[in-house]
Amino acid sequence: MPTSAPPSTNNAAIGLTATHAAARPANLPSMKTTLSIGLTLGLAACGSSASGTTAAMTAAIANTTPPSTSTDEPLASSTSALATTPTSVATTGPTTTTSTNTSSDGKCRRLDDFDGDGPSWLIVNDGVMGGRSQGEGLIDKSTLRFFGTVVTTGGGFTSVRTLLDGTELVDTSFVRARVRLDERTYGVRLEDAQQVGGRRVSHGADFPRRSEVLTDAEGFAIVEVNYDMLSPVVFGQPVQAGSFDPAAATEFGLIIADGVDGDFTLEIDWIDACE
Repeated sequence: MPTSAPPSTNNAAIGLTATHAAARPANLPSMKTTLSIGLTLGLAACGSSASGTTAAMTAAIANTTPPSTSTDEPLASSTSALATTPTSVATTGPTTTTSTNTSSDGKCRRLDDFDGDGPSWLIVNDGVMGGRSQGEGLIDKSTLRFFGTVVTTGGGFTSVRTLLDGTELVDTSFVRARVRLDERTYGVRLEDAQQVGGRRVSHGADFPRRSEVLTDAEGFAIVEVNYDMLSPVVFGQPVQAGSFDPAAATEFGLIIADGVDGDFTLEIDWIDACE
C-alpha cells in the first residue's frame, strides 16, 4: 500500500441509514453514484432472526464529490435502530490498485481489495439490541478502516459486513486478510443457511491479536481463520449447529465484541478466500 497519494475527487464511503430516517440535509455532498442495499435485522448481534420483530435498515456505499472544505473526518451519525441519520464521508485520497494477491499457487480468490469495484459493505451496531456502541467505516486509498467506540452496557459490539450470493466461498477452507491491528480483539463472522430456533446462526472465530503476529514495515500482518475454527452462535451465545457450509454462505463480517469499553481501529487492505 502506498504511504501517500495525490488528492482525488472520487471518494468511497460507508453510510448507515434507517428506512424511516429524515430527508438528506441540503448541505451533504452531491452523490455521483450510490449503491444501496436493504438488510432486515432481527436483533442482529451475532445471529439474526428469520422471524419475529425486525428492524429494517439500509446501508450504502457511495462515491461522493466533497465540498471544498471537506476533511477526512466522517459526519457524526446516530446508530440507534429507531433514529439513524444519513452519513456521507468525504476523503482526500484516491483509490489505488496496489493491493496484490499473496498466493503464489493461485488457490486464493480475492473477496475485496477495496479498490472501488468490490461488494457493498455495511455497518451493524448494537443499537438493534439497545446498545450504544458506534462503529463507522471509511474506504480510502484501497483500505477499509473500521473504527469507533464499544460500549459494553447493552449489546457491546459493532461490526462491518457484506452479503454473499453463495458462490464466493465455494471449495475454500479458510479466509486470509492483510490487516493493521490495534490492541483489541477482532473476529470473523460467517453465516450460511442454518437456523436454530428460527434464528440465523453465525459461525465465528477471533483473529490473532497484534502481539501474536508478525507485522511488515507498514504495520500490517497477514492473518488467517480456518473454517474448522468457527463456532456456531446465536446472539453471541454458543448453540448446537452443524459446521459452517462455505457453499451456502450468505454473509461475511468482521466484529469487535471483546468485552472492553473504548475506542478501536481496524484497517483491512484485502480479504481472500483460499482452498
